[in-house]
Amino acid sequence: MMLFKNTIVSNSVVTLLIRIVGVATLFGLSLLMTNTISEEQVGYYEFARVVLLTIATFGLLGTDQSILFFAGKLEASHHKEQLSTVYFKMLQIILIASVAVLSIYILIPSAFFIKIGVKENFVQILTYCMYILPCYCITILNTEAIRAYHRVIVSEWFRNIIKYIPLAIGVVAIRNGWFPEATLVRWYVLGFAVLGAISTAVVLFLINKNERSTSPSVFTTQEIAKLSYPMAISSFYTFLLMTIDVFLLGQYYDAHYVAYYAIAMKVMSVLSLVIVAINVNFAPQTAQIHAQNDRFAMQQTARKASKYIALINVLIGAVLLIGAPNILHFFGKNYTEALAAYYILIGTQIVVSTFGLVPTYLNMTEKQHLFHKIMGIAVVINICMNVFLIPKYQLIGAAISYAVTVLFWNICAAYFAYKIDKVHLTLWR
Repeated sequence: MMLFKNTIVSNSVVTLLIRIVGVATLFGLSLLMTNTISEEQVGYYEFARVVLLTIATFGLLGTDQSILFFAGKLEASHHKEQLSTVYFKMLQIILIASVAVLSIYILIPSAFFIKIGVKENFVQILTYCMYILPCYCITILNTEAIRAYHRVIVSEWFRNIIKYIPLAIGVVAIRNGWFPEATLVRWYVLGFAVLGAISTAVVLFLINKNERSTSPSVFTTQEIAKLSYPMAISSFYTFLLMTIDVFLLGQYYDAHYVAYYAIAMKVMSVLSLVIVAINVNFAPQTAQIHAQNDRFAMQQTARKASKYIALINVLIGAVLLIGAPNILHFFGKNYTEALAAYYILIGTQIVVSTFGLVPTYLNMTEKQHLFHKIMGIAVVINICMNVFLIPKYQLIGAAISYAVTVLFWNICAAYFAYKIDKVHLTLWR
């Protein structure tokens, strides 16, 4: 049991270190972008990024999260060789789903979106995102499949560094005057066609390297879809929470405000990456412990995760708060417009860090339906607050809406985890 725990910890440390390199890469790229390309085009890119995250939930249908759940279940039942069968069934699911989403979008005339108030430039970006959706979904599934095969380092390189290479090439090309800056979004989305092909080759290599099952599959396609889709709904709500404020800022004001707010969110992602890095490594083990019905081990795992996350994020958060004005000014003098919102976002994320394995716990312990209901209520709260606060308070209104919403669903998830399983997920009790 001690070795088991140490493996999780070591994987979490490796994941975190690579994500730090990824953050450094992202920040370096963001600095190059904001000091090379107009704030308007940066705003369009940020809009494309969050839109693609959101619509991808309809193509992935939760398979990117559930593959870690199935990996844990198969490990517990000594059927790990059947992971390849699960992967290929998931690949079929996301190809059918993403192509279906694209087909529905093609049938809807662009004039409809413009008629309901969406700006024409945003409609064009949405079109780019829709056409690249199948490749994007394959890339995301492959990244988690690589992790499921215990290739944590390779998975993290794809997630945090390799995926930025096409965009980085585009920014350099624009900076040197080889392409107009209006092509920035296209560099970003088309990069996933290359990433999808490369990541698929890596997964196929791992499958061929590992033992493959010749016996009937433990899980049917219907079972995989049934368990995965509640995770998809929760993911959709999560990414919708990241999209609503960006969309409304762009609609009420312009792409400049989207850029300012997105940079503040991006800095906050330094804290988010700690939470995610530790959560994704605990996910398969959480599913395995749940399958073994070992409540004591579950509590120990949750406690350990919350300590690591809180300790690291309090230290990093303090640095981000102290250096706030200089950090934002580094991206450009106008980006300090987001300073007040920045303080709210960073402070909120420090508090969220004390919640440990939320939401991984609910998804990995077969409480997906409960979690997506919590997230559904959170989205309603977020929409109402954003519609009321953004027109009056701009960036601050968006940040307050985010803070209230994210605290709401974390508190609810932690409460139900204790009420149902008597497991404390938070650092405090």
